[in-house]
Amino acid sequence: MEYYPGKFSDLACLTLGKDLWNFLNQQDNIIRMETAIDLGKPAVEAVARELVEKFGDDVRVDRVKQLIGHMVRQIMESRGFQLDAQNVKVLQDRRLFKKASRYVDGAAKTTKIGYVNKNNQKNHGHCGDAGTDHNSRAYELECLECQHRYWANGTDIFQRKCPNCQGGALGILI
Repeated sequence: MEYYPGKFSDLACLTLGKDLWNFLNQQDNIIRMETAIDLGKPAVEAVARELVEKFGDDVRVDRVKQLIGHMVRQIMESRGFQLDAQNVKVLQDRRLFKKASRYVDGAAKTTKIGYVNKNNQKNHGHCGDAGTDHNSRAYELECLECQHRYWANGTDIFQRKCPNCQGGALGILI
């Protein structure tokens, strides 16, 4: 999965930003964050100790903590979780985060990574907002028949046809 830094492009291109992205995408950290979500806690609460142990004081800078939150949001949303609330008090490990975002597993099955629709189109997750409507997301789909990849709105995933081999619409230009 590729990180889309938006307003954090200045930090994301640094070694620290790249290392944080790789760290947060490690399977054990994803499991920690998903477990926290299952328990109704902010995802970053589950990796705070590991972040401090690995990166030290570099992660205590407010803008870096915001970067971490931005990265976690992309990771969690790409895995089918939705933002539930922001500025939720962190109750357990408060040495890094005092408040953080909480997610819920409330996304439709079609927007989850790995979902394959009736036309054999596989969802590989989203890259962020699609166009100017910030409630819609652009999802990367792959045709399992010809391996063509393209982008589509999340509300269309269930019925999409491949634009390359099935005569489907071209999809979203990113």
